[in-house]
This record gives sequence, C-alpha cells and structure tokens, in this order.
Amino acid sequence: MRILITIVAIALFVASGVACGSETPDPTNTAVPASPTQAPTKAPDTPTLEPAATAAPTETPTSLPVPTATPAPTAVPTPAPTSTPMVEPTVTPEPTPAPERTSTPEPTPKLELAIATDVAPLGDNLQWVAHFDARTQSLSVYDPSGTFSPEKALPPGQDAPDPSEIGQLTVLVPRQIYLFWVEQKQTVELNGQSEDFWEGGNQILWK
Repeated sequence: MRILITIVAIALFVASGVACGSETPDPTNTAVPASPTQAPTKAPDTPTLEPAATAAPTETPTSLPVPTATPAPTAVPTPAPTSTPMVEPTVTPEPTPAPERTSTPEPTPKLELAIATDVAPLGDNLQWVAHFDARTQSLSVYDPSGTFSPEKALPPGQDAPDPSEIGQLTVLVPRQIYLFWVEQKQTVELNGQSEDFWEGGNQILWK
C-alpha cells in the first residue's frame, strides 16, 4: 500500500515540474516567438489520479476442527436358538423266526427193499446173492449175512476183482441169472414158483 502511494507522489511531482518548465524560455531556442494573436498553447491536462482503492484485508480463514464421526456401535448378532434334534425312537425289529428244521428222512433203500422182499421166503437160510455181468465183466452182490466170497461167485478162471470194484446188488432183473448161496437145503415158493435150493450155490433164472 505504501509503495503505491509513493509511486503516485512521484508521478505528481514530475508532472508539476514539466508544467513549470514549459514557461521558462530556453536561451538556446532560436525559434521566433509566437505572435500575440496566436492562440496560446493549451497545456496538457494533468491527469487526476484517483486514489487507489484500499484492498480489503484478507481474512485468514480459521480452520475449524472437523468433528470426528462417532462410529455406530456394531450390532452383536444374536445367535439363533439351536434346535434340539428329535431322536426318533429306535424300532427293535422283531426277530425273524428261524425256519423250522425239517429233518431230512434217510433215503429209503427202495431197491434194497425190493430185493429183500423178493428173497424174504428164504429167511435166514440165505447167505448172499451175486450177479456177474459177462458183458461188462462186473460183479455185484447182496450180502445180508456178511459172508460173501468173490471166488465163489465168479466163473472158473475169472480173477477176483478188488473189493472196491464190487457193486451192490439192489434189485433182481428179469431174464438175468443170479447165484443164490444158502446154508442148507430148502424148497420155497420164490419168484411166483416153487424152487428147490441145495446147500451152497444155486443158479436161478429170475422171471
């Protein structure tokens, strides 16, 4: 502000000096003075300096403290109530009744009963009945007394087979020859007819 006032004062001072100097004749000036009728030279208008506007003082803004926002309280989630699982009652399965054990009947030796029925008229006199198959060279026997001897049932010159190879005779087949071995002489009705048995072996054609 002071600098501006000083500059204005200097400018006024210079302007006034110029105005005064124009009226003092310059001795070195050889120009003819102007005639009286000549219109005087109009001095230049001195500019009027308007006072500079005083700048309004700058207000230093006072920074106000920014209020700190108070954080909202965090809502604590309320735990959901735990539902107690319902325990289903355990159903005890009824025991499955065990299947009744059916006793397996022993197989009825029908064929054995058949031969036993056929030879029943001989009673305890019968020792055994044997059959030799010439076609297959096999020997089978029915031995209720347990006294069978393979050598007595085979043709002359035939080798005795191994006991494990001797089959069991269970039925008397028609038109086949069987060797009946009895303990003593006996006459009985057998196979629908009367038969005379001698002690030892007897060959019978079964009908």
